[in-house]
Amino acid sequence: MATYAIIENAKRTARECFVGIAIPCDKSTADGGSIRSEKVLRFNRSALRNIGKVSKAKADPRYGGGEDRMIVAVGKPGSRERVEALRAQYDMILASGEEVSPFRGE
Repeated sequence: MATYAIIENAKRTARECFVGIAIPCDKSTADGGSIRSEKVLRFNRSALRNIGKVSKAKADPRYGGGEDRMIVAVGKPGSRERVEALRAQYDMILASGEEVSPFRGE
């Protein structure tokens, strides 16, 4: 479906004209009487601006079979083999006194 800038601008301008919707309600007074008034429910402006736009959450590449950032890759992430290899690597890092990560940074 073709969209035209002038039509989209007209829609956006029409949406911005409306602040909210007024609902009639009765309020009681201190002397026991009643006053007829209106309660205004305000529209969510940012939601009105984003009508028709689809927002997708960006997937983290580390999940779901994504990129493995371990420098010396051993086994699959979360496997017993990987945990033992990381334990050994961290023991060596602590013994050397350096602050080095077994994972690649970006």
